[in-house]
Amino acid sequence: MMLSLVYGILILILAVIFLINSIRYRKEINIYVKYGILFAVILLTFDIAIVVLIPNFFEVMPFYQLLIVDAIVFVRTVIFTCMGIYYCSTLGIVEIPLIKRLSGKTDGFEPFTGRKYIIIIIGVVASAILFSVILFKLTSPGLSDAVKQLSESQGVKLGISEEPSVLLALIVVAFAFSEEIIFRLGIQNYLAKQFRLTGNRYWVAVILTSGLWSLAHANILNPEWVKIVQIFPLGIALGFLFKKYGLESCILAHGIFNLSMMGLGSYLIQM
Repeated sequence: MMLSLVYGILILILAVIFLINSIRYRKEINIYVKYGILFAVILLTFDIAIVVLIPNFFEVMPFYQLLIVDAIVFVRTVIFTCMGIYYCSTLGIVEIPLIKRLSGKTDGFEPFTGRKYIIIIIGVVASAILFSVILFKLTSPGLSDAVKQLSESQGVKLGISEEPSVLLALIVVAFAFSEEIIFRLGIQNYLAKQFRLTGNRYWVAVILTSGLWSLAHANILNPEWVKIVQIFPLGIALGFLFKKYGLESCILAHGIFNLSMMGLGSYLIQM
């Protein structure tokens, strides 16, 4: 619970900083708004699909509350995307190479072949899954009391089970998409710019971001430290993956990992 509180305070502070900076640098980030809107629309599409698959959703959350939440997510996504790309531009990092390649912009891209790209992503995911399996087999973690209570209350009302399903798959992929925008694109490069962690020192920003991202997953498993130890190395791998191949590679690797763990969860975690 304490780790979750610490994370909440830190992420709130960072959100305020990003909001202030988005106003401060509004002229500089104006050219990136289209990318922010694109990512925000993608997240809202996930949200709509999730709501559609939950027949009694509005019995738990009124429509007006959903609109408020979606509005906050939309604005947050646009701000973190725009500021993240802006920070990358000052650091000389190509942040969304595949999207820019589709728009005809190729200057400064890290050259790679499709086969190499896929092999690296598969390697990151496979390593993270293998580490998770070994760690969980050695520690036999269970769901935390907080997650159990949430599952028994809201989960049942919404029809969200712990078993693999299309609904659960959409949720875990949406989380992966959102988290990579906030942490790898936004926070990681903010830290790198703010503390001048360029060149060979960029790894410090990767470590710090991975640590913060790990805190976001506190209070999920019992013992609590198991979840943090599980994903901290993955966060580091995703951080360097971003530096070399951009945001899309992180989203792809993170999404595949989440889907894989969704399928393995019932075998590795005591429900």
